[in-house]
Amino acid sequence: MGKIYYTGFDSSFGPVFVAKTLKGICDVTFSGISEDKFISYLKKSLRKEIVRDDKVFGEIKKVLLDYFNGCRKDFKLHLDLSRGTLFQRKVWSKVMEIPYGELRSYKWVAGKIGNPNSSRAVGNAVGANPIPPVVPCHRVVCSNGNLGGYTSGISIKKRLLQLEGIPKGDSVP
Repeated sequence: MGKIYYTGFDSSFGPVFVAKTLKGICDVTFSGISEDKFISYLKKSLRKEIVRDDKVFGEIKKVLLDYFNGCRKDFKLHLDLSRGTLFQRKVWSKVMEIPYGELRSYKWVAGKIGNPNSSRAVGNAVGANPIPPVVPCHRVVCSNGNLGGYTSGISIKKRLLQLEGIPKGDSVP
């Protein structure tokens, strides 16, 4: 059956919950949900034994806190993206190539993965990203510059963009 390990901690963005498998991080949630709701979500979506173990998250916690405090621009963490479809994993891989402090459009991502007419499907894949901000879906916006959506809420997306020094209205490739 396997186990999913998780931890929770406070950040400048509020409570953060992180889950990992033996392969790597499989979920980061900072949308203001309670620990009980996070555990329930993990049980439902991953169907594995859920175990809290704060000790195995030392480096991961430091990396995320450094990012949320504006002291880190990149993530060098092991990820487990196995619960995504092949298409979602292609999208998430391309999104991880977007540099800190830059924006790209859903249309740009669609073109880069070889499906130029799949902007809407890219938007759905971006919305299903289980590991924000490590997979920086907040850097993907509409071609016209509108922010689009964000699973953790548009106000969180705006804060992440501000953290990275992206003023509203930047040009979007």
